[in-house]
Amino acid sequence: MTRLTDRAHQLIAAELQAGETAVDATAGNGHDTLFLCQRVGPAGQVYAFDIQQVALKQAAELLHQSGFSNCELICSDHSQLKNLIPEDAQGRIGAIMFNLGYLPGGDHSQITQTDSTLAAIEAALLLLRAGGILTVMAYPGHEGGDSEMTVVAERFRLLDESHFKTEVILARSESTSAPRLFVARKREC
Repeated sequence: MTRLTDRAHQLIAAELQAGETAVDATAGNGHDTLFLCQRVGPAGQVYAFDIQQVALKQAAELLHQSGFSNCELICSDHSQLKNLIPEDAQGRIGAIMFNLGYLPGGDHSQITQTDSTLAAIEAALLLLRAGGILTVMAYPGHEGGDSEMTVVAERFRLLDESHFKTEVILARSESTSAPRLFVARKREC
């Protein structure tokens, strides 16, 4: 059985090209950041955001151990994507990933927040290139996760179908607290 995080990687791998720019909006322990660095290769660039310095330190260690230096780690809320991504990269980003919730192995009281997540998704939609892909892993099974997932689902539902192709991929579990993967592909206009 494929995990939803693996499915996100598969979908992005099909779209993101070597030499492109990508964003990990929630760096966490750095696994998605490393994946994006591998996909874009040494000629590409990755920007990874997290509000927790401990997360960025773990991501930096993982990248260093794996031999990647094509990533800028940014200690900031993901709602600041538009302000902190260089202007020449805006509208040219091949993939943006979100993995909501809390830092695995970290303080579970520090979670992504609905308002900042929504602001970050709005920015991400503008930052993507035509044909670019946005993935959002949402986890309704923790405190605050239900409301965040509901807001993400509503935002994706309201995306203009002439500009974005969307899908929601559910975990195999029947539980209402099972994670969900939201995917938006920016159409070529």
